[in-house]
Formats: sequence, structure tokens, C-alpha cells
Amino acid sequence: MTFQLARPTTYVIGSYDCIGVTVNWRNLTTGATGTVEVRRVPLDYSGPIAPDDWCRYIPATVVTGSGVVSATASSYRTGDHVPVSPGVAVFQVP
Repeated sequence: MTFQLARPTTYVIGSYDCIGVTVNWRNLTTGATGTVEVRRVPLDYSGPIAPDDWCRYIPATVVTGSGVVSATASSYRTGDHVPVSPGVAVFQVP
């Protein structure tokens, strides 16, 4: 399974808006668990930075095994402008 973040599109993006996210997952069928970080691509400050380059992320792939997998995401940032909403996702992995 690969976890990927999309670039925020609902507000103006600055360097503080592109945060890494920790994904905790659990295979509800087998009991396997894990944690993975989805990190942003480091910016190249040697030249101008294109708007689309502000928030690009490196996909994180994990081996969950077959079954029903749940996942939650959290960020390291706190405050009133954290672009990660709490919640859970559930997937059927073949």
C-alpha cells in the first residue's frame, strides 16, 4: 500500500503549510501494525521556486499484507493552521 499526500489547493501555500505527516496503520485481519512518514520533497533554493514545487511529497510504501487495513494521519504541527484533519480511512487490500 502506498500513502501519498496531495498539494493543498484551498488556500495560498507558504513554506509553513507543507508539513510531513505520520500515518499509523493496522491490518484488522492479521493484526499487523506500522507507522510511516510521508515527507515533503526538500526545496531546492539554488534558483527560483515554482509554485507547484512548494508542496510535493515523497510517497511512502508499506507492506500491510492482505486484509482490511485502517489508517490514521497526524502531523507534528499544532495550532490553528494545520492542514490535516483528524479521521480514519479503511481499505480492503488484496
